[in-house]
Amino acid sequence: MDQNQNEDQQNINKTTSNGYYYKQKNKIPWYQSCLIPFISGILGAVLILALYIGGTKIVDVFSNYNDEANITKAPANEKGGNIKDNKSSNKSVSKMIEDVSPSIVGVINKQKASGLESFFGGNNSEDSDGSGDSEETGTGTGVIYQSNGNSTYIVTNNHVIEGANEIEIRLHNDKSVKAKLVGTDVMTDLAVLKIEGNYNIEPIKFADSSKVKAGETVFALGNPLGVEFANSVTQGIISSEERTMNVQTSQGVTEATVIQTDAAINPGNSGGALIDLNGNLIGINSMKISRSDVEGIGFAIPSNEVNNIIKDIMDDGKVTRPYIGISMISIDDIPNQYKKELNLTTDKGVYISEVDKKADNGLKKDDVITKVDDKDVSDVSDIKNYIYNEKKPGDKITIKYIRDGKTHTTKITLKEQN
Repeated sequence: MDQNQNEDQQNINKTTSNGYYYKQKNKIPWYQSCLIPFISGILGAVLILALYIGGTKIVDVFSNYNDEANITKAPANEKGGNIKDNKSSNKSVSKMIEDVSPSIVGVINKQKASGLESFFGGNNSEDSDGSGDSEETGTGTGVIYQSNGNSTYIVTNNHVIEGANEIEIRLHNDKSVKAKLVGTDVMTDLAVLKIEGNYNIEPIKFADSSKVKAGETVFALGNPLGVEFANSVTQGIISSEERTMNVQTSQGVTEATVIQTDAAINPGNSGGALIDLNGNLIGINSMKISRSDVEGIGFAIPSNEVNNIIKDIMDDGKVTRPYIGISMISIDDIPNQYKKELNLTTDKGVYISEVDKKADNGLKKDDVITKVDDKDVSDVSDIKNYIYNEKKPGDKITIKYIRDGKTHTTKITLKEQN
């Protein structure tokens, strides 16, 4: 099971890329050009680590918006997913996009350039300590979600700003403003930025992402291929309300629950908005499957999760999560032939594939969790949503699980995740 599953996951991982656009350098001094064959191998390795999530490349969203698209549905209210049939003109859609667009900004990652001797470990260069001027190394997208007096707050992807010495925001009117990093969460690939000033921009409104349905019309807004293509819009649908992906981050592999869409995604759109017909945010665009024989498989972080992470970062500058100490797989995600080999007696629940040796939780590998407190468990997201959103480190929970065909319970005190 493990070998075949790993091969399946690796096939997906090799074709998933993030929506981060890396700045291309136009002019290269002669001494640097001589080093390109050597340096590119090192940089290539770095880029692979940065661009592959769980072994899967990750990119952003872009495509030309067809203003003549025949839209036949209109929103019933400001809740995502509650969309009723109604006559809707292209003009009303265009007006909605026009109203939302100012809340979509460019995010420019600037890093200090090190001297040649510093690269080889020398210390005689003036800028060997990385104190040279900051240069643009990549761009992404951000979404203005809050404005309080003289402060404006932006949410984007963590991988867009990771490693930055300076962060610059490009507003819809092409004005550039320096941003301050409020906090990040590597596990969900989210970051919160702050810019000073009142720019009279209406923050985007959040929809309830738990109510989105497959087939609903959505639009992806962002800056594909850099700010030169700012304010680009693509149209698509919700392909799946929920997908679970293994994601490789700078802190290791984590499991992400995302919305799948066929809206076009290209480098530079990471951190951009996926909105419904009301112009409300249902997700932050983050990654896509990038393969020659595959089109239209992109992913966005659900707005409900974005909202929860934002609150934690605003309160504490970071996200503090409770920790059970297990690796989990949804029973639904296990192929039938493997279910037989594992002697699984239920079609719903969460299979424990590994237990942290330091975790004193009474659970073992091959156990199947069916209930946490009074909450029935169908898949991994049920546990994550309950534990992360309703519990904190130090809280106690009761887990019901199946072992060798018999039902057991255990009580666990949640620890803080490192």
